[in-house]
Amino acid sequence: MRNILSFLTVLLLAFAAPAQAEWRQARTDHFILTIDDTEANAHDFALRLERFDTAMRRLYGVADSPDRRARPIAIYALRADPFNAACRCPNALGFYQQRAEGSFIFSLHDPDADKKSKVGSWSSQALLLHEYSHHFTFSSFPIAYPFWFVEGFAEFNANTSFEPDGSLIIGYPANYRAEAVQNGALSSKQLFDPERYGFNENGMDRIYGRGWLLTHFLMLNKQREGQLATYLNAMNKGALSLDAAGRAFGDLNKLNAQLDAYRRGKLAAPLRIPPPATEPVVTVTTLPRGQAEMLPVRAQALVGMAKGYWQRVAIPAGRIAAKYPDDAVVQAQWAEVEYRAGRLDRADEAADKALKLKPDLVDALVTKGRIATSRAVEAKATDPAIWTVARAWLLKANRADPNAVMPLYLYYLSFEQAKAKPSAGAIKGLMRAQVLAPESSAVRMSLAQQMLLDADPAAARALLQPLAFAPHRGTGENVPRKVVDLIDAGKIEDAKAAIKGDEEDD
Repeated sequence: MRNILSFLTVLLLAFAAPAQAEWRQARTDHFILTIDDTEANAHDFALRLERFDTAMRRLYGVADSPDRRARPIAIYALRADPFNAACRCPNALGFYQQRAEGSFIFSLHDPDADKKSKVGSWSSQALLLHEYSHHFTFSSFPIAYPFWFVEGFAEFNANTSFEPDGSLIIGYPANYRAEAVQNGALSSKQLFDPERYGFNENGMDRIYGRGWLLTHFLMLNKQREGQLATYLNAMNKGALSLDAAGRAFGDLNKLNAQLDAYRRGKLAAPLRIPPPATEPVVTVTTLPRGQAEMLPVRAQALVGMAKGYWQRVAIPAGRIAAKYPDDAVVQAQWAEVEYRAGRLDRADEAADKALKLKPDLVDALVTKGRIATSRAVEAKATDPAIWTVARAWLLKANRADPNAVMPLYLYYLSFEQAKAKPSAGAIKGLMRAQVLAPESSAVRMSLAQQMLLDADPAAARALLQPLAFAPHRGTGENVPRKVVDLIDAGKIEDAKAAIKGDEEDD
């Protein structure tokens, strides 16, 4: 108990900014930035992010779309104390999480240190661009990738300079990986199949370093043009990474020798991306006092915690909500914490307060839907009328924002919770959720299961591929890979049972 309360005290104090400090929110087409800085600095920070996104799209041939703009990624740029309190990850500069609710990046905001850093050095900017490269990849090209390329590609893009004329130069050497590149030799087997031949924590930096070197070599070396695409295509047709590498790159010992020579010689020049045709639009607002005070709770809700800890977070959330009874967003955030704490009556009260202030507030409507479906599950309700009432909240949320993912996703899940066959509208909504949130593993798994039930194993396999080969998955059984292998073996009924069993475990 003492440890829990001490942790919460540290968390709340860490976010207690000086009286003159104000939290800003800067919005662009693809980002929602929350930052403790001046309006001008918040504007410039968001502008750099949007220019980076534009440069990435131009470099990799990704057209912009209303679907991507409908779901901007949230960036939380936090000073050291609040960042460490929320992150609980010593020595880290940031992290990325893919969520159906909305993906986000937490980044350490240290402008004084960043001013002193040089391109190619380890900095919070490099880390942020690295993590956004992950999001860009998983949302723009959701296919299977090997570990070395996931991290190598992110490192390639992370080492970027923002030029005064608005152009970007991408692909500088990752100098902070120099020791791993120079002294961390890896065999082809260890690089292309680390799970079997050498994946361990001690070798992580080597895989990042060698992965960056190979990515840099393949992307900028015209003699091997097209080989990377051939390799990834073979992997996504079912070949193991090591086998796909042999097919695409030929003699892997020769490739390794060329990499060593590339490392010792002169690296290819980075790529200059011209300025965008039009200046990105950035809108900066000051976060209302209540929402600023709720930030530590909001950050903790995003990062997550063990189930037993939620009630301890709900206590300060309720106190803050009581101070700001006229802020609908604060009331909705309180409702979400109470829901996660399992205190449904309090969550209901908070959501009602939010909706009285703002009847079309999607987050509050979603929480009402979650409360109603949770109560129906707890009561083991079989009366369709009870489930219709519960789903009505999610339908209201969808009408308020047709591009919000959670109403679509939870509406579909409500049929599974009711042990009923999903309606055609629910399945259509789930498909739309996957288009809007292609990086979400939860949405992918649900839709893959539905595709198996609908006798479309090819579609299910395509949905599961990115999850089956995800480099940072947990240590438990790799169910997506198991289901993919069963589909490839033609054992469709076994594949259905495997994916259903995993969902029931969750």
